Amino acid sequence: MELQKVSLRRSAVPAALGVLLGSAMLVASPAQAVTFDYSGYVREHLSINLQNSDEFKATGDTSGLFLTGEKFGGRGDLSMWRHSGKLEARADFGPFQISGIGRIARETRTKWGRDLQNGSKLMPAFATLEQAGPLVGAPVGATGFANASAFTSANLNALLGAPGCPQPFCPFVDGLVGFGAGTQDDLALEQYDSTELREAFVTFDIGARTHFKLGKQQVVWGETDFFRAMDIIHGYDLRWRSFLETENEELRKPLILGNVTIDIPELGGALQLVYRPGWDNGEDMGETGPINGGRWSPAPWVAAGVTSSLLGSYNYHHNLGDENDANYGFRWSGTFKQIGYSLNYYRGLSNDGLVVRNPLVGGSTNLGQWEGGSFRLTELIFPMTETYGITLNAYSGLLDSVLRTEVALTPNKAYNTGTNTFVDLFSYLSGVNAAAGGPAFFPGIVLLNDINNPVSNYTPGTGGFTTDPLGNPIAPVGASLSVPGLGPIVEKDTLKIMLGLDKQLNWTMNTLGTSRPTFWTVQLFDTWVLNYDRDDDINESFGYGAARREHQTILTNAFSFPYKYDTVTPGFAFGVDLGSFDAFMIPSLDIAIGDHWRLRFEADIFLPRKVEKTNLGMTGSDSNDARLLGTLHDRDQFVARITYQF
Repeated sequence: MELQKVSLRRSAVPAALGVLLGSAMLVASPAQAVTFDYSGYVREHLSINLQNSDEFKATGDTSGLFLTGEKFGGRGDLSMWRHSGKLEARADFGPFQISGIGRIARETRTKWGRDLQNGSKLMPAFATLEQAGPLVGAPVGATGFANASAFTSANLNALLGAPGCPQPFCPFVDGLVGFGAGTQDDLALEQYDSTELREAFVTFDIGARTHFKLGKQQVVWGETDFFRAMDIIHGYDLRWRSFLETENEELRKPLILGNVTIDIPELGGALQLVYRPGWDNGEDMGETGPINGGRWSPAPWVAAGVTSSLLGSYNYHHNLGDENDANYGFRWSGTFKQIGYSLNYYRGLSNDGLVVRNPLVGGSTNLGQWEGGSFRLTELIFPMTETYGITLNAYSGLLDSVLRTEVALTPNKAYNTGTNTFVDLFSYLSGVNAAAGGPAFFPGIVLLNDINNPVSNYTPGTGGFTTDPLGNPIAPVGASLSVPGLGPIVEKDTLKIMLGLDKQLNWTMNTLGTSRPTFWTVQLFDTWVLNYDRDDDINESFGYGAARREHQTILTNAFSFPYKYDTVTPGFAFGVDLGSFDAFMIPSLDIAIGDHWRLRFEADIFLPRKVEKTNLGMTGSDSNDARLLGTLHDRDQFVARITYQF
């Protein structure tokens, strides 16, 4: 994430901190010597694809709408060559301390990365040819490739009768639209480069009990790894490493926060108050998924530049969730009869994105207002949510283990629905054209044709016509693109439950020869949709046809086997979805050489049972059953991480 220009309001943050520091220095008693310390690392990441990608890329004549294709491949290609460095510094002035963390990352352009970038310029998608089939010599209802990059600014301007029009008078401005095109470098390559001040904060105490931490920072709540329930204050950037980086702080997005902890020993605990004034940039909010192409883009979306296209973009200023809105919460943590516990509440922007529809050219949205551009089909928002949680941890002498649990309730969590929804591309272009005031391809303003739209009488696969409520034909049906998730939005109370166990396996010292006991951690994580109704037709993941289950239960295990006094540590982690039996496993090896060198080697292997093996828009295949781990089909990688720490 590149450093952004900030508004005057945001630029007031360092000034306010300066006033605060000046006040602290004035009240400081005798002058004290300033101590300064720093640490950091220089790191190389390399990864190699272990499988070919099943998705198709466009070849041949790129000027037409319907194309043939060949698969991306990629097995054995270097998928990542990443160079990064981090510096942490802290200055102690006695009454207060100033800390900062900066990180820079650059990636060498690999052949695989260039293939993804080139593929983003022309991303083919499967479409069902309805009434338009005979026009291209195909039967009605045949399936073919549609050039999804027909939604580039140049192509749409030409269709609107404005080819080569001068900026900014084009109906569609270059760089803002295009399913796969527009900002190709951003899609697959430059999204991985960043120069960022990740944290910058001041800490000080008022009295013996009240501790302040103000500025850009990370606040970690909860007891879980891999899947999170109460670690909700920050979103994660999953574009360059998915969820697989071993240190969560490398993926978590820091925020500008007021963080105050008040010790109350009389009650055996402490109260933490967290306040986010809304000074962060939009891209600092929510979870950033790998949906703009790249090595971790979910199958079959490889190379698709979703958020830089007409089909979907981020909106950080939606009325359901605005980056400028304040967030706040509290956490009471304490110990009762040797049981550690915490009570949590947080009101903030959801880290899970929600897709809302354009009522002008894409149907209607039944939740919140449409605030995006007129020509977008959808936009991705992060709605405001409230979460109530409790955590517990205690040592069990009977099991000789530490037991952990975490429960988080989110009332009225919003979900996308519609496991079998479609976009009619011809009608979409017609609606865009009519909204733009250009020459009409077809008469009237045409709404989205899908079975969940009550205004439309269209049924995909019939080769029929779209009709208005009176039964009058509006426009012929063209190419239908399957986009699951475009149904109405529903809200459901959602409960997340984690049960965990941490144990030292002493017997491995004798049987396996480890230098100390093997560490084993196991977690059972369940997401429970309360008041579940199958007829709500909730999607497990937007863009995929699998219906969400009442319970999504995942079991994870991780082992580390220390040898040679922790200098050589093999490890093994695996997880399984207990509903679908999709699984993943991560064998690893960590090596410590002296005080400075750290090496890690691992294989990230995914074993889904149901996957999508074709491209965006395909229906009637296993894609209807592809679930969370199924989106990582063909993303197996071998990774080497080399670190020099100081």
